[in-house]
Amino acid sequence: MSKFYSILFKEISSTKGISLVEVLISTMLLSLLFTVYSGFVETANRFINATDLPGSSSSSRDIFIDHHKLYIALDQYAEILSQPGISLDDINYIRDFQSSNLPKGCSYSPNIEWSLPVPSQTIKDDNWQPFNAGYAFCLKASSINESSLSDLIEQSTGSSLNAQPGIYFLLALPNDISVNHLPIRKLFCRPHPFC
Repeated sequence: MSKFYSILFKEISSTKGISLVEVLISTMLLSLLFTVYSGFVETANRFINATDLPGSSSSSRDIFIDHHKLYIALDQYAEILSQPGISLDDINYIRDFQSSNLPKGCSYSPNIEWSLPVPSQTIKDDNWQPFNAGYAFCLKASSINESSLSDLIEQSTGSSLNAQPGIYFLLALPNDISVNHLPIRKLFCRPHPFC
């Protein structure tokens, strides 16, 4: 083994020009560099949506931007839905709402179809909409059922009633699940003063 290293060192340190060993080492390093680079590009392309290409008409950009804006929109809807001004009957209407081919409780434009006072633009001066990115918002209940507001108020005054606030899921579901379109959810409690 030491004979191999001495021959290799002798070949590398000679001043006659580039040797065959140096060509092989350079080729291996170059192929390693291209392999790492192509792996990085392949991984990065998984997170870049096809709509990023020039000439695309969708306002969806990529998974990071869409999810950031979806989380902002889900926060806005959860804030409105958790208020005691939205009655339990309103919540049940939203949960039973059927829009076209979507499951119960889902809507592409919930601020209009659910009659909620949420601005249509999630971020000021930005035309991004959840339905343009291929997402529908859904409201689903958990196993913790909400008691009526009068029962919650009565319990807060010291009554021995077994009233409890409700826990709900607000979902952003894509039309088709892929690497670039993943579902997200937000858990919230309502009515907010009793949580």
